[in-house]
This record gives sequence, structure tokens and C-alpha cells, in this order.
Amino acid sequence: MSKNILWGLAFLTVGVAWIFGLFIDLTGDAGLYAVISRQMVVSGDWLNLQINDELYDQKPHLLFWLAALGIELFGNLNFAFKLFPFLFALSSLWFVYQLGRLLFSQEAGLTAALIVGTSQMFFLYLLDIHTDTILQAGITLALWQLIAYLEKGKTGHFIWGFIGIGLAMLAKGPVGAVLPFFTVLIYLIVKKDFRQLFHPKWILGIMIVLVVISPTLWHLFQSFGWEGIRFYFITNNFGRVTGEYAGSSNDPFFYLYNMLWAFLPWTLIVLAALWFEIKSWFTSAKIHPARAAILGSVLILLFVYSISKGKAPHYFLIMVAPLAVVTAGHLPEFKNMALKRGRSFLCLQGLVLTVIFLVFIAVVFFLSEKLTWMPVFLLALLFVLSWVFTQKEQDSWKRLLFFSIIVTGVFNIFMNAEFIPGLFRYQGARQALEVFEENRKPGDKLYNFALVEYELFFMADETVEDIKVPQRLYKLLESDETWVYTNQIKLNDITRNMEYKIDTVYVIRQRGMNQLTRQFLNPGTREKSLTANYLIKAK
Repeated sequence: MSKNILWGLAFLTVGVAWIFGLFIDLTGDAGLYAVISRQMVVSGDWLNLQINDELYDQKPHLLFWLAALGIELFGNLNFAFKLFPFLFALSSLWFVYQLGRLLFSQEAGLTAALIVGTSQMFFLYLLDIHTDTILQAGITLALWQLIAYLEKGKTGHFIWGFIGIGLAMLAKGPVGAVLPFFTVLIYLIVKKDFRQLFHPKWILGIMIVLVVISPTLWHLFQSFGWEGIRFYFITNNFGRVTGEYAGSSNDPFFYLYNMLWAFLPWTLIVLAALWFEIKSWFTSAKIHPARAAILGSVLILLFVYSISKGKAPHYFLIMVAPLAVVTAGHLPEFKNMALKRGRSFLCLQGLVLTVIFLVFIAVVFFLSEKLTWMPVFLLALLFVLSWVFTQKEQDSWKRLLFFSIIVTGVFNIFMNAEFIPGLFRYQGARQALEVFEENRKPGDKLYNFALVEYELFFMADETVEDIKVPQRLYKLLESDETWVYTNQIKLNDITRNMEYKIDTVYVIRQRGMNQLTRQFLNPGTREKSLTANYLIKAK
């Protein structure tokens, strides 16, 4: 019972870190998605996606529906926007557990879910919501159900497998079908079941997918015609690979670098499992079809991503769950290593945990603006739980798992509860809204001109109009109820080249969170890294 309590406390730290992430401000893509979701609720139109009165075609509907549901229930709060995408993303832990249990054992399923849920990339994109946050859940559902169908032949698994693909494509587009497609293809090739490759039942699966994604196809066709359909299936995917639509990266190792931090604290274990698996393809008399299919599909997608011009760390998120399942499939090897070569194996994992701990210390003492009670309490909790567990448990493998969970849980509580929110307060939109709300008078209205800070449109209590043409600005400045949030260039135009009288100009020293630099992270040089936006009160 006492061991169970300790395990419960370790997992509680992970859950607490997740929950703190729900309240962190939005930035970048998440801010854009939040505005679209809010405007969906305000307009009552849940089919035609819009951003500031302009039709939107970049992403499908699923994320916006989930986010809008939270906003409808709780208002325009960070928590409200993130809640249902967060819950949808957490469903992937159940799917990955079921897939691991189906292919290997219940313990392997639990281990796979553990690796996914405590990986650093999972922590990050539960607080910074992207379409990939929910995309990975749809893909994991599809992998579980399609492999279950191939193993058992039940129609229900077939239907749910293609529903999973449909949900993934409703989250981000055709990329949601890539891993399931290659997994099924490689599985059948390894099993030499060529008869199923060209079976007409797959046409039924495609029809299921088309039904699920039909709202997006309808919106795109109604709003953009056949060009909208072409954009969804071709331009927005192949254009990122070639760079014709988006992206300019030529680094073929981009995702290999990101993999090193994405799986922390499990990076070494995952890399070892991939080595075991690939080695088994050449040394074993019989290849495990599901493991080979899952890893093979990931390697194909990783190759495509690596040669693609359009790259971003969150693209890797969909590979975390399948790689965790492959890793869990080699659980017996890891247990044997912990027993037979325990000192070297534990030392390597201990080194990883030590690095995470040192990063924690560095963030607390060198990158935080002031020392508070929270990191002191968390460090004490870390040491007490680790010491007590060491006294209760002699199994080296279980110790390794426990220490890994508690270290990453405590580290992410601090990051999500204190450090990251401290950085986010430098975002301009938050500061501008605080100044406006503090100084506004009845009837005053806030406008945005020439700035792309979508968080402003989401967080404001009242609708903020985005001024698109100067003539509209000139008209608004004739009223003393007008406040305008803008940049240095537009401020100069207003104050020097126009004859409008300005009551007050508030300087907003700010930094976007998608532009983190070493200078900004260092409290001693942070002020130098800030740039100025301006909040103007007309007279």
C-alpha cells in the first residue's frame, strides 16, 4: 500500500503539471486558433471558419470545434480554449495502452502510455495547443484499431480504424492518413498477405473517412471552390515538402535533434529500443509484423519530413506514440539489462535525470527573476519521495521508472506553474489589455492596427476590431473613445504625418514567445531584448 501511495504521488506530479499548463497564455498558432474558435462561438456559424471576417482555409475543423465548445461553456479563457483539445489528446494514452497490450502485454501497454504521457514533447504541446496535439490522438486510435482488425478480423475494428483516420484528417489534413496507411501496407507485406492489399473493402474505409471529413470539404468548396479542395489534399501538404507553399529549411537532421529532447526522460531507452528493433530485422528468424509495420511507417514519414522544406518541432509529435509502443515491445530486454548490466544501464539513465535536474536548478537560480517558495518546496518533495521510495523498493527497474517520473513531473510543475507564465507576461497583447482595462472609460473601444498578435482578439472582454485600411483608422481617430494598439511605424504615421491629437501614448515593452533568445531568457539582459509596441488613446 505504501508503494502504491508513492506511485500515486509520482503520477500526481505529472497531472498537476498538465493542469497548470491549461492556464498559461496563448501564443503564435494557438492564439490564432483561439480567435477562430471564439469567432465561431460569437457568430454561431460552426461550419464556415473565419478570422477577423476573412475566410480561413489553413486547418480543418476538429480543433476549432473542441476549443469552441470550451469557450461556449466557460468564456474566452485560456483554460476554456485548451480544455477539450487537452482531453482529446489525453485519450491517446488509452489508445497507446490498448495497442501495447494488444501486441505485447498489459505491462508493455502501461509502459508505452507512461513514455508518451511523461515525454517532454507531450508536456509542451498540452500547454501550447496545436493541431498536432489532437492529430496524434486520432492517429493512435487508427493504429490501434487497424492493427486489431488485421490481427482479429472484426468489422468493428475496421470501422473505428477508419474513423480514427477521419478524425486525424479532420484535425490537420491528409497527413493524418500517412502512418496508418504505411502501417497496414508494411504489416501485410511482412505477413505476405498480398490478397488483402487489393481487397475492395479498403474503398469502404475511404468512404468512412470522406464522411468524417465532409464538413471541412464542404466549407472549403463553398468558400474557395475546387481550389480549396486542391489546397486541402495537395498544396498544403506537397507544398510544404517542396517549399513552394511554406518552409525553407535544408537541415536533414532537424527531427533527429528534436527527438533527443522530445522523449526526455526516456530518450536513451527509446534509442536503445529502436536499435534492438532494427537489429532484429536482420538477425531474427521471424520479424514481428506489427512492430516492423509501426516503426517502418515512422521511418518513412521521418524521411519525408526530413527532406521537406517546411519543418517545425510539433510535426514530430505524431511519431511519439508509435515509437513508444515499439519501445515497450522491448520491455524484457530492458529488464534484463537492469538485472544483468544494472550498473551501466542505471548510470546512463541516471545521467539523463541528472541533466534534467541540473537544468531545473539552472532555471531556478539563473533564469528566474526571483526565488520563491515553489521551487524550494518542489525540490524538497523530489528528495523526500525519492529517498522514501529507495527504502521501500529494491527492484532497480522500478526505481528507474519512479525516479524518471518524479523528476520530470516536478520539473514540469515548476515550468508550467511559475517559469513559463513569468515569461508570457512579456507578451504585448496581455500588457496592452491590462493598460486598456485599467484606464478605459465607458464607451471606449480598443482596435488593432498592423500588428499580428492574435491573443489580443481572444483575451479581450469585448470584440477588438482589426483595422485593415488607413481610411478606417482616420475615421476612428476622430473619436476620443478610440484606443489603437500598433507598432512604431504606424505610431510615427499617426503622430507626425497626420493632424490628429493624441491624448496618451503607452509604451508596451514586449517580446513574443515564439522569439525566445538567450538574451531574453537571461534576467540580466532581458530588458535589452524587448521591443516596443504602442497603445494610443485618441483625444
